[in-house]
Amino acid sequence: MAQKEITRAERFVEAFLESGDAEAAALAAGYSGRRAKRAGEKLLREPAVQTALRQAWKTQPRVYPITEAAILRELSAIAFSDFTDYVRVEDGQAVITESRDLDYSRRAAIAGIKDTGKGVEIKLHDKQKALELLAKYLGMFDREPEAEQTEVRVELSGLEKWAE
Repeated sequence: MAQKEITRAERFVEAFLESGDAEAAALAAGYSGRRAKRAGEKLLREPAVQTALRQAWKTQPRVYPITEAAILRELSAIAFSDFTDYVRVEDGQAVITESRDLDYSRRAAIAGIKDTGKGVEIKLHDKQKALELLAKYLGMFDREPEAEQTEVRVELSGLEKWAE
């Protein structure tokens, strides 16, 4: 009996279930490093992939990898969130970005969305607290301030925009 060939989308679903990271899952599915971020985001919007993920989550518990990198990625998403990623002004009106157009790091910064009856309210997680936790992690409060500013670069997938 012939063995069924596993598609890239199926490999993506398996890897995403393990990591929860669309870019890492796309890399594991065989997409190149240059295309992985965009491919992962696109795959997450595909109905077949969404269906496969929902079915898998019904039958198996979600496992969240708790690693130092995962925690730093979440804190960085919150700390470096920018409200203009969620709302823009056009012709004097506030226009909210569709949630399907937000990548994982931008969605991670959202604490809640509420329909107020007069409009939609978007609340982001506490940016100041996230910055404080990152500063503590970097040991910034345990030393004397330096005369010159020292640049600290934290390279995390999907957050390149904020690192500059």
